[in-house]
Amino acid sequence: MKTMHFFIMVAMAAAFAGCATVAPNELLNARSAYQTASQGPAQQLAPAELHKAHDALNLAEQSFRKEPDSYKTKDLAYVAQRKSEQAGAIGAIAASKARKDSANTDFQTKQSELVLQGKKDLSDSEKRTADAQAENARQAALTSAKDKSDADYRMQQAAIAQGKMDLNDAERRAAGIQAELEKQAAQKQAELDKQVALQAAKDKSDADILKGQQDLRDSEKRTADAYGELAALASLKEEQRGLVLTLSGSILFRSAESNLLPQARVKLDQVAKALLAIRARNLIVEGHTDSQGSDAYNQSLSQRRADAVRDYLVQSGYPADHIQSRGQGEGSPIANNTSAEGRANNRRVEIVIEREK
Repeated sequence: MKTMHFFIMVAMAAAFAGCATVAPNELLNARSAYQTASQGPAQQLAPAELHKAHDALNLAEQSFRKEPDSYKTKDLAYVAQRKSEQAGAIGAIAASKARKDSANTDFQTKQSELVLQGKKDLSDSEKRTADAQAENARQAALTSAKDKSDADYRMQQAAIAQGKMDLNDAERRAAGIQAELEKQAAQKQAELDKQVALQAAKDKSDADILKGQQDLRDSEKRTADAYGELAALASLKEEQRGLVLTLSGSILFRSAESNLLPQARVKLDQVAKALLAIRARNLIVEGHTDSQGSDAYNQSLSQRRADAVRDYLVQSGYPADHIQSRGQGEGSPIANNTSAEGRANNRRVEIVIEREK
């Protein structure tokens, strides 16, 4: 692949040297976009898309050599630029997904080890707790027996010394001793119960953390898969305002109309399904037209088309309070309006997926 790039650059340099006409900006942009895509992950992860971009750039270069100043050269260069940008985006998304899959595998392995260690620690803790309870019970029994023996001895000595014993007083003293022993035993049991409760609370907190981490991984995977589906459906490009999904107007509407075509509903069903797999983001649906017709007419037509796409996405389940529509008229062309292909590219609908704040 690197060798092929080298020969391409040599051929391009030769073409520049042999041509006295300065290359148009569209062709310069197409060359730059292809160089950027070929040096990125698309080389390994999206070779088919990169090959398409390469073929498109060759067509533009050939046209430039034959007709340097023609609109055909500029249009072919624009097509090559878009295909290079699309190859770069698909490669970047595939690389991101691969990194996340690898990280998830490592995380799952580490979490399994932590869970096994946690179970072992819990088993050891339960055994220590049981042993402590048994020892406390044994010590309580020995203390009780000793205290009873001491009390009996004292009562016998008092009876010998005094010749008599008040039986009621002896019973009250014995009852007091018994109550004290029971109080101490209750305090020890309360302490053990507290330790068991603390351990149970810790186990529950650990389980909640593991569940939250798993939910986050699942959400990130769904988001990556959804972006991959969107990139496969239409042109997906990262811009300052967010991710921009560009849908060709020719598959959505008839000329000068704002009613969705049957095939447009199929395409929008696929787009809505992918968008709903992502945590709700704010969307802006922008309608664009070519330069044919008056400014006022194109502004109105672009707004109606943007409204039609927005309403269809809302009907498909996307939250209405997270999506708005804007008509941009003919004021934001992406191609030259002097050719049929350029006008077709300008008649488009862009769905802007805003960044999370």
